[in-house]
Amino acid sequence: MHDELIAIGRVIKAKGLRGELKVESLSDTEHRFELLESVFLEKKNGLIVTMTVETAKSSGNSVIVKLKDIDNRTAAEAYQGAYMYVDRKSVAPLTQDSYYIFELEGMDVLDTAGNIIGKVLRVDKYPANDVIIVGMEKEDIMIPAVKHCILSVDNQKNQMTVDIPDGLPVYPKGIL
Repeated sequence: MHDELIAIGRVIKAKGLRGELKVESLSDTEHRFELLESVFLEKKNGLIVTMTVETAKSSGNSVIVKLKDIDNRTAAEAYQGAYMYVDRKSVAPLTQDSYYIFELEGMDVLDTAGNIIGKVLRVDKYPANDVIIVGMEKEDIMIPAVKHCILSVDNQKNQMTVDIPDGLPVYPKGIL
């Protein structure tokens, strides 16, 4: 079941005396938490429980979330550091040519000739644009996640086609 869950937030700390949670949002979707009816919360022992969302409101760079059955500060403190999840079917829809990182990780990466050159290891966020880290046979490469480099993404085939600009540095395996 854990593979079917997508992290949308991480509990930073308890907030107030009534069991509210201050949550760091891991979602780029505006008002993501305000639209939720329920979430999955991972306890410190690894057990994942379903919780009903009573209220959620933005507070600067975080969200204050009140969950049913967490009614006091002590109960809320037990979830500090816990991740908050939704199932894959509940992720917010994206605009065309936008993808969730979890959809890209593990994807085969093809060059313009159709040859597999590696797999997406992860996607790192940078101020200018995201960067796709591709693990190749003997080295790794950072490919900017921009239209002229990422030519296509096929979720059905689990592959993306890239045009690697000349001069991009490659790194020894495991450095990135």
